[in-house]
Amino acid sequence: MVKWPPVNPDDEKSLLEAFKSGRWGRVPGGVVEEFEREFSRYHEAKYAVAVTSGTVGLFLSYLAVGLNEGDYFALPAYTFIATATAGVLLRAVPVFVDIDAETLNISVESLKAVLEQDKDGKIKLVVPVHFSGIPAELDEVINEARKHGAKVIEDAAQAHGAAYKGRKVGAIGEAGVFSFQSSKNMTAGEGGVIVTNDYEIYIKAWSYHNAGREINGEWYMHALIGWNFRMTELQAAILLSQLKRYDDEFKVRERNARLLYELLEGNEDFKPVKPPTYVSSSNHLLPIWISSRLIKQYGKARIVSEVNNRGGVVVEGYPMPLYRQPAFRESYWKLPDYSRLNLPVTEDACRRVIWVPQHVLLSEDETRRTAEALVRVSRELR
Repeated sequence: MVKWPPVNPDDEKSLLEAFKSGRWGRVPGGVVEEFEREFSRYHEAKYAVAVTSGTVGLFLSYLAVGLNEGDYFALPAYTFIATATAGVLLRAVPVFVDIDAETLNISVESLKAVLEQDKDGKIKLVVPVHFSGIPAELDEVINEARKHGAKVIEDAAQAHGAAYKGRKVGAIGEAGVFSFQSSKNMTAGEGGVIVTNDYEIYIKAWSYHNAGREINGEWYMHALIGWNFRMTELQAAILLSQLKRYDDEFKVRERNARLLYELLEGNEDFKPVKPPTYVSSSNHLLPIWISSRLIKQYGKARIVSEVNNRGGVVVEGYPMPLYRQPAFRESYWKLPDYSRLNLPVTEDACRRVIWVPQHVLLSEDETRRTAEALVRVSRELR
């Protein structure tokens, strides 16, 4: 089995160099700044701010584009909770949108309906999620948001290196956020980064993440109310090393994803979610729809267990839509009652979609074993 996170000698060397420098926290001219330059260049963005997590990156991005208390923001209900809680922490209100069954990304039709119902213009922000590394339908999402006067922040937590119509995701909207948490394609254990082409968003996010300092100001001068959300030099050293080989690993995951598609071709019980031809996925996850037949007879947990017992590696994924999470009933301030909300594709995905983790796709052998285990389950569970 591929070990994840990996122990790579290049990463170790880079980390030791930063460690021995004695400069561990972010410093002018240090490794964090170098990583920001290289990561933004790789994602075709002008600016980047490295932070302590993807969650923090979303929070600061929402703040930097002007999401305020009482504002509403639209997001898919099939995503990690941070996409929503980053706004709730600003006392903004999540508006959950259904997803498209073909990509598991935000449904443009569902988004359009939600925006059209917002007669008072309360929705100030739209957050498309590039789930599993497949880019959302950005042209249409941005177009609908612009018509409504809303900003767009891309949740690219899983989409390192992914491209939409030939352009790297992240800075196609106002800004985008990537995560470096332990499971991600690039990881320093924790960490995140905001990318943008908008200088005003950049300097606000930079100030918020660095105790409210101005980007070229004095150390003890604070223009804004900010926090300490700075990435360390040690984390940046690991990430900078990983970025140098990321294209090679991207191609390996892409090749093995195609292999899994081929091995499951025609299988009626397990249908992989494939990216549209005009995008490239980071293949952070490879989602698979389970047939209603298997789900009805056995349930998702049992199927996952059966696949893994046969040598495959799959996980259950999200157990429920975000709007059913207890956190939104027990919020520290009152949110709307979501108990009657029912987004049918999201509900079905939580019931029937499992995931192949990205590290499996770094190994042709593991990819084959997982596909073979899925085929065996399909044949044997009758």
